Amino acid sequence: MIDNDGLKREIGVWGLVANSINIIVGAGIFILPVIIAERLGTASIWAYLICGILMIFIMLCFAEVGTKITRTGGAYSYIEDAFGKYAGFITTNVFIFGAAVMANAAVANGLANTLAYFLPFFKIQWIRVLLFAIMFGGLAYMNVRGVRKEITIVKLNTIAKLSPLLLIAIFGWFFITPSNLAMTSGHSVPDLGEMSLILIFAFVGAETALNVSGEIKNPKKTIPRGIMLSIFIVVILYILIQTTVQGILGDSITDFRDAPLAEAARRMIGPIGATIVIIGASFSMFGNISGMVLNMPRVLFAAARDKVIPSIGLAKVHHEFLTTHISIITYA
Repeated sequence: MIDNDGLKREIGVWGLVANSINIIVGAGIFILPVIIAERLGTASIWAYLICGILMIFIMLCFAEVGTKITRTGGAYSYIEDAFGKYAGFITTNVFIFGAAVMANAAVANGLANTLAYFLPFFKIQWIRVLLFAIMFGGLAYMNVRGVRKEITIVKLNTIAKLSPLLLIAIFGWFFITPSNLAMTSGHSVPDLGEMSLILIFAFVGAETALNVSGEIKNPKKTIPRGIMLSIFIVVILYILIQTTVQGILGDSITDFRDAPLAEAARRMIGPIGATIVIIGASFSMFGNISGMVLNMPRVLFAAARDKVIPSIGLAKVHHEFLTTHISIITYA
């Protein structure tokens, strides 16, 4: 099925779920448990529940709007439709230059630093530049060749990044010390509310997955199902991780500020566990980059399509692959 922009609708429910989870679950979850536990202790689970409920309400709004405005662009298109071209122009600049490009650069350097932990030559400047060129060039190539290929990469990334998290979330229960999860008093409602708001940043990204709306099959059904399913999965995953990591580490969790999950995995299965988590963090960062290279060029394409920014070919669709090839190459 071809949409109004000439793009091919090939993303189904599980493609959207993978795309959403891939962006939401970033490297932050590998240190998040200690930040929440430091302030709330064993009451941390309530912050996740409150934040999860808030996010469900927010994403219900996105799901409703997404069934009405189904062309490429996601939140940009919703804003431009509602408030006009100037608002669309500001949104494009905030999304692309204020967030996506800066974030991708930071995450790419974080990935290089993590790889340098195993292979020290990644500290050399020209090798890092070569890594970035190959990574962004390769992702751009796969994107140009078809959204189905890129969604396949996203699905594989999502499985790879979730594997060590699920290892801890599921098998960690066998290593929990029950007394570490005993509820303690003294946590105020303001503390709980403040940490719930901070946690919202750990859920950001589901809306970005809607940037590819013009390539989603049957969007009126797929978008609500995919978005809500991804939020439910992430909420459950985060609660399980927080519970198991606190249950394993107890009060000593604050001694492992830089890598609480790695320490929990080390206590579960030895040094190999910490290594698996570090590798998982690498996949998590690469997954975030691949997700952004998939989703953010669609904002450039949509803004050029609406003449909100100078087109310079950004609104072109590849005649063979039916992808936004110029915007993809430009973004990469």
